[in-house]
Amino acid sequence: MDRGQASWQTSPMTRISRYPAALLATLLAALPVAAADGVSTFVNIVQSRYVHCAFYKAYEVDPATGDRIMVEGHSNSLTHFQGIRDGQARQISTRTAGARNVRVFDGGKYLHFVDHVAGMYVLTTVYGCIDRDPRTGTCVTYGATQSRHFDVRVLVDPDSVYEALKDSADPGFCDHSFIGIQEAASGR
Repeated sequence: MDRGQASWQTSPMTRISRYPAALLATLLAALPVAAADGVSTFVNIVQSRYVHCAFYKAYEVDPATGDRIMVEGHSNSLTHFQGIRDGQARQISTRTAGARNVRVFDGGKYLHFVDHVAGMYVLTTVYGCIDRDPRTGTCVTYGATQSRHFDVRVLVDPDSVYEALKDSADPGFCDHSFIGIQEAASGR
């Protein structure tokens, strides 16, 4: 396989750097669509042990094509979610010290993580699949945004708040640990 091709075993973040133009086009064109059988588009994230997200203040420009891209390792913030259940999750972010409990809203159209800190809300929204494993069809990378605001409606109608803020939100992507993968044994 030549260096320009990614394999299904390559991490999603590596795919971002290898296919910047194609992935960016997919990211920009991705529309939030729920699965036809009524199962949430985000079921793999919600059932996952860990969700990892990277956010950027702005896109960079590919000098060869002029396309807007997100370059691996150049993100402005990272966010990690774990223990997602019963409308709650645990969040760790490079923007704040320590772990925090956040609310989780999965209305089918979008998946939202809402953090309330110092009177402000941090809304992390996962809006759709942007990369699938070619062998299984499993979504491995999701388009996401993150915004900071004071709109209390986010606690009852996060979709509307996301829709109002998505154009000014930080763009990014999320991936998840895979369900059913056995954890490495500890050395104890």
